[in-house]
Amino acid sequence: MVAGWRLVERAPVPRAARVGEGYLLGMAGDSAQVVWMPGGNRSEIQLTGEDTAGAFCLLVDEPPAGWSLPAHRHRNEAETIHVVEGHFEIVLDGVRSELTAGQTIHVPRGAVHSSANIGERAGRRVLLFSPAGMERFFAEAGAPTADSDLEPAETLACATRHGWEFMPAR
Repeated sequence: MVAGWRLVERAPVPRAARVGEGYLLGMAGDSAQVVWMPGGNRSEIQLTGEDTAGAFCLLVDEPPAGWSLPAHRHRNEAETIHVVEGHFEIVLDGVRSELTAGQTIHVPRGAVHSSANIGERAGRRVLLFSPAGMERFFAEAGAPTADSDLEPAETLACATRHGWEFMPAR
């Protein structure tokens, strides 16, 4: 155990339990809000701005094989993507990179980027948005189950409200 930290018992506690100056969460899915995004992307909202005093939010997602997100930018947040499992293509300001397990890329606020799961199976990524706020988009736009219908126009309108700007297709 890390000096100065204590374990939190599994009792009815807030989603993120205070431990010293940090937070301790249960295993993935234990305490996270799970939502399903377009393209069958399962997303867990692990930490919100409320948990981090607005510093950042943390999500874990599982994009299925073939999933992609077109070129866009975030007006308010930087995004850091860490690949836990899978094979992804990220295009950042016109530069294409392939990322596999253990690799991380940082997307500065306002930078145009797109991503795709180019692997043969679902991947798993940790997403950190800073400052916090993007978790509200996922909570609002996401569906509670994989078989829920998501209306593309509503998802786009929600993304726009939360500072997303999609680039015209080339």
